[in-house]
Amino acid sequence: MEDDFMDVERILGENGVSLAQMLAARERRAARQRDMLRGGGKSLISYTLNMPGEIKQFPLAQSFFRHGLARLERHLARNGISIVTKACRVEPTGSEAMLLTDGAPADVKRLTVALEVSSPASRLYDMDVLASDGVKISREALGLPPRRCVICGRAAMDCAPRRIHPARELACAAVKLMYDDAVGRFADTVASAAQRALLYEVCVSPKPGLVDRFNSGSHRDMDLFTFMDSAGALAPYFHLCAALGAEAAEQEPERLFQSLRLPGMEAETFMLEATGGVNVHKGAIFSVGVICAARGWLWGRGENAAAERLAGVARKMLTGLKDEFSPQGQSAGEKIFRESGVTGIRGEAAAGFPAVIECGLPVFERLLAENLPLNDAAAVTLLHLIGAADDTNMIRRSSLFRFREVQREIGRLLDEKTVPDMAGIARLDRQFIAENLSPGGSADLLALTLLLHFMRDFESEKAPWRSES
Repeated sequence: MEDDFMDVERILGENGVSLAQMLAARERRAARQRDMLRGGGKSLISYTLNMPGEIKQFPLAQSFFRHGLARLERHLARNGISIVTKACRVEPTGSEAMLLTDGAPADVKRLTVALEVSSPASRLYDMDVLASDGVKISREALGLPPRRCVICGRAAMDCAPRRIHPARELACAAVKLMYDDAVGRFADTVASAAQRALLYEVCVSPKPGLVDRFNSGSHRDMDLFTFMDSAGALAPYFHLCAALGAEAAEQEPERLFQSLRLPGMEAETFMLEATGGVNVHKGAIFSVGVICAARGWLWGRGENAAAERLAGVARKMLTGLKDEFSPQGQSAGEKIFRESGVTGIRGEAAAGFPAVIECGLPVFERLLAENLPLNDAAAVTLLHLIGAADDTNMIRRSSLFRFREVQREIGRLLDEKTVPDMAGIARLDRQFIAENLSPGGSADLLALTLLLHFMRDFESEKAPWRSES
């Protein structure tokens, strides 16, 4: 969303309501409150949104309202308060919910106020609490803090009567709060999946030459806890990638990748600070960050986010990436490219991660469907990925010739049985350690495979302002 709120018109729409409609809705709500209070409960919660301006009902507001209602119900249940009767309405004047409860009015009011002050956006919740005799319980009577203005943060009772803030400014502030809340919650979901993928990847055991729960593979400077430190440090970065993707939904994907460069460099710094200078997830910062941003981009556009679609967006984001190899570059990847033409993770990413989409993810999900434990399915998937993609980390530690030999060895192992046993993978682990081999690039692809699998759980989710009313 632009700083001048240019998206507000699109989000709000044009369905305004008149003052007469609002007054009539208020009278109908009061009548429904009286009817529900006859149901025998101790207190009634009447929940609406404080939405300034003439437009009260639009997809983002409906989504925000439903999220608030779910929070309210969970909060009551956590505190042992049961809902006797519940009624919800969606009207042009706004969404309404009434919950008749068995809780004491003062206790319920304290709980609703706790929700109303729990985040910047929750100031938009309007959760009135009425006692069984219809008397509204006020914040002031319980010594609770007054409601705050969504713009200046002062007591709303000081701003509203004097109309200090124009209605348009208040409406923009309310939409921005709901927008930021929706983006933040979705980015949290993406970041959680990304961090989970990194943690699962390191815990999969055995993994030839790699850090796992059994040993540190061919590495002397890192262990399981080093990976956990790094994964913890990178969670905010993955959140940012998803949020940047959502913010850039109206732009071309190529521009989105440019916006990731600086955050990616900063994420590397955070990783190194967390690990004492050990490069644990540099490849994942790039590849996982790109997929998180692609997921945010599709979410912001309201488009399907199946794995193939995510890979397609990543491919567009990385157009021209292979051309960035410098003929004089001194990085390990650039040296290998000069000597053999192998592009490694850059080429894999620029092509839309075909090793993951065509090999890793289908193999992993097929093995899970065959009831193989997740650990074993991931360990076998790693072997398939080593065989499917050029791993510059392996090449750097040996040679392209030796890497091709390893690929053929793994191919024979995979041909011997439908699923290699863990003992066979453990033998390969000992062999890799003896030769100081480490398929670090393939490990990043395994993390990406796991991430895409976890994203299946929310691949249909889209930005609420793109939802149907």
